[in-house]
Amino acid sequence: MERARAQDRPRVLRLHRRAARRVRDREGARAAPPPAPGATDVILVEHATVLTVDAERRILSDGSVLIDGRDILQVGPAPSVRPPRTPERIIDGRRRVVAPGFVDTHVHLTEHLSRGLMLDDVPVARYLPDWLLPLYSTVTPEEEAAAAQLACVEMIRTGTTTFCEAGTLFDVAAVADAVEAIGMRAILGRWTWDVGGQTGRLRQTTDEALGHTADVLAKVHGRAGGRLGAWPLLLGFGTGSEALMLGAKALAERHGVGWGMMHLALHPRLRTRDTTSVARLDELGLLDQRTKLAHMVYVDDADIARLARRGVKIAHCPSAGLKHTKGLAAHGRFPEMVEAGVCVSLGGDSGNGSNHFDMLRLMYLAATVYKDARLDVSVLPAERVLEMATIEGARALLLERQVGSIEPGKRADLVLYDLDTPEWRPLLNPVNNLVYAASGASVRTVLIDGRVILDEGRLTTLDERALYDRVERLGREHVRRAGVPIESKWPVIR
Repeated sequence: MERARAQDRPRVLRLHRRAARRVRDREGARAAPPPAPGATDVILVEHATVLTVDAERRILSDGSVLIDGRDILQVGPAPSVRPPRTPERIIDGRRRVVAPGFVDTHVHLTEHLSRGLMLDDVPVARYLPDWLLPLYSTVTPEEEAAAAQLACVEMIRTGTTTFCEAGTLFDVAAVADAVEAIGMRAILGRWTWDVGGQTGRLRQTTDEALGHTADVLAKVHGRAGGRLGAWPLLLGFGTGSEALMLGAKALAERHGVGWGMMHLALHPRLRTRDTTSVARLDELGLLDQRTKLAHMVYVDDADIARLARRGVKIAHCPSAGLKHTKGLAAHGRFPEMVEAGVCVSLGGDSGNGSNHFDMLRLMYLAATVYKDARLDVSVLPAERVLEMATIEGARALLLERQVGSIEPGKRADLVLYDLDTPEWRPLLNPVNNLVYAASGASVRTVLIDGRVILDEGRLTTLDERALYDRVERLGREHVRRAGVPIESKWPVIR
């Protein structure tokens, strides 16, 4: 075995050199995008219950948060927080819980336009060829942008302020415009693969795939004053060659960003675990602190040790894993990954995978399913799961110095929950209330980059009713054009 690996090393080095050449050839000179104007107001949130998720994991029962522009200036007990000047706005937090905005590390935006279309008994093997490929191969930029805004509204209304797209976009610029307009923080990436025998727009050579990704990094990364980022994001699932993976990592290193791949170690009967094993990725030099892998249900002790040693980040998608019978409860090793020191975050996946992007529901699943599977109530306690949804999500996206906790110097990405709702009363243990009881209905106010995006239940950045009408029309047109039938197990009377 060692002799075989030694013989393979020259080939790996050649692949690395070729990947670096592809990146150099594809990239030309480019100017940095101009910074977007940020918020300039001083905002004081006072006398609230504050879940800081800071290094000491402080919970302030009578706390205040002072925001200056897009940054958090002060956090502490209410009497100790003193504005340098009269705030433009004071938010009364006496009947509010304030928490960091959630970070969703794996979402497919475009599938929100066909949410609920796929029946829940479609075999896993038919999911991609019969449903997803026809839909993705026919989507328009207008439809991608509308789907993105619908997904953003759902995330904002359930407390998510930052997300990472899974790498299933075509017109990334159109989606970036849509996300920038609504005010979210995001990492975006283009559909990237070079294996699979597809036709039309889905067919790409290695050079074409890397060229498209380099273009996205040049045009999108750093937009909106740094609120929008771009990464090389690969589909995985046996659709990426080793040359493509090495090229994607080279691009990420050149731009100082992370890179991601999904559908790895997903389903043994589809041979995805054997197609690109964790061990092989390690041999190729692809595993390090800038690598984010999604799903990762089927791993063994050796895999976990490698992931921990290399600092790899994991996006765990509990709702999609359960709905698509990926063996999550029986075979998932996510508690073991966490105990080994692997950064494990949470992802909503897709409109036909989990069917929702509600981090509160994801936290509940992550905090309960493994307790039952292990018959051990100590597995993944509420506090740990809240970390997975906040600071660990920020770490997974290399944003832990900006978001994921409420601390001075970080961006003001805050969520205010309404205590005048039954799930928050009595307020004996706010973390338990948030993880096990709260729903998105209790989210009242959301700030992103110091800007109030959701104000006492009202979205401030777009007309929601108009968006819903547009999505209803575009969604039906898209499904019809893709030739995918709209089916129901119950009779629909029109």
